[in-house]
Amino acid sequence: MNLLFIIIQIKRRIESSFFWRYGRWQFKHCHIIYGKDLMVNGRMILDISPKAEVRIGDGCFFKSGRGINPLASNIKGVIKVHDNASVVIGNHCGFSSPIINIWHSLTMGDYVQVGAHVIFLDSDNHSLNYIDRRDADMDDRNKKSKAIVIGDDVLIGANSMVLKGVTIGARSVIGAGSVVTCNIPDDVIAAGNPAKVIKILRERNDD
Repeated sequence: MNLLFIIIQIKRRIESSFFWRYGRWQFKHCHIIYGKDLMVNGRMILDISPKAEVRIGDGCFFKSGRGINPLASNIKGVIKVHDNASVVIGNHCGFSSPIINIWHSLTMGDYVQVGAHVIFLDSDNHSLNYIDRRDADMDDRNKKSKAIVIGDDVLIGANSMVLKGVTIGARSVIGAGSVVTCNIPDDVIAAGNPAKVIKILRERNDD
């Protein structure tokens, strides 16, 4: 076996061991409450307001940069949660270099898989009124924010955006590169900009 290959593999294992421990320390230092077996591979960018709440369930993992996921390249994951906002993530969820920017709330169920560089943004970030945008304080006061809710077992493809006020139903799949601007029901595939249902995965049980 090539010596250089062996050295690279050893280096990666050492780095993974370091970041796994550093990641937990970083989350704890930022007052993120997390469950058992949290895995953080790579360095996340965390900006959590002291007035915010962030809870992560058991068995979750975050990959961030370092080419761990080739679709995310070296992009670091970001979690930014503003004053009085909340992020609640269920058990056994996985993320690869996500951008989570929350002003109101993000609630996620169990077994959610989030592809590379998916953006969760529950606010317009600016007022839609051009007069408001001329004044920073007025712009900030008049922007609109609404909760995002993600059901159990959802799969969100790489480079998608999930915008304010959206609910994605359980077991649904969001195609890569989609922009989700409205609610998506359970058990469907949705894709596009804006995302629309393109396939029903199974018959719904209405009993």
